[in-house]
Amino acid sequence: MKSNKQSKQAEQSERVLLGKIVGAQGIRGEVKIYAFGDAPSDFNKYEKALVVLLRDAENDGTTSEAKADIEQGNQKVPQREIIFTIDKARISGSLAIVKFDEIDDRNAAESLRDAEVFVDADELEELPEDTYYVRDLEGLTVIDDDTNEAAGEIVEVIQNAAQDVYRIALKSGTTADAYGSQEPGTESEKAGDEQSGEAKSKDTHEALVPAVKEFIKDVDIEAGTIRIHFIEGMR
Repeated sequence: MKSNKQSKQAEQSERVLLGKIVGAQGIRGEVKIYAFGDAPSDFNKYEKALVVLLRDAENDGTTSEAKADIEQGNQKVPQREIIFTIDKARISGSLAIVKFDEIDDRNAAESLRDAEVFVDADELEELPEDTYYVRDLEGLTVIDDDTNEAAGEIVEVIQNAAQDVYRIALKSGTTADAYGSQEPGTESEKAGDEQSGEAKSKDTHEALVPAVKEFIKDVDIEAGTIRIHFIEGMR
């Protein structure tokens, strides 16, 4: 069970994030793009790309919106968006080497370092069987394959492991196994435990499920559901 390299969805639903520019290649204005996922995209398939330059949000000119991003753990905020025309592209190992018509020298290419690269969702190619765009997986309702009941929702596809891992926000209602049990204590300790348990059930009641056939039994993008076989200790 695989998810495609388009691993994040931009704020606008019609844009899909392919990767990030990690530097310049040579002296003719080419850029190196690191793909989010299994393999770099063949940018020759796309006519244009949207490049979003980011800046550090931790500075004296930080807006209230940027500060909110920082509090949520996001250290970068959009600075400006530029649409580039793709002249040519090739694959080099784990990177895509792309030449934009508007970039002609190494200095200009270096100025795009750390920028994120998007394409229009309409331009995405049809995927092989059992392969899905991350943008389509995130938000799917999770059905427990053993009980046939809704168990939660996929909130993130993690792609930095040997295989993709689905982070699932489980429905309210927890078990002792989810957070561990404690010996009973004083009334104040019990009250503290209850408050802690309530916070955990609201904030951290999640499951991590490897995207392999042993656990992923069916994906129905049109229906908006995914059937998962949970094993003991998984949630």
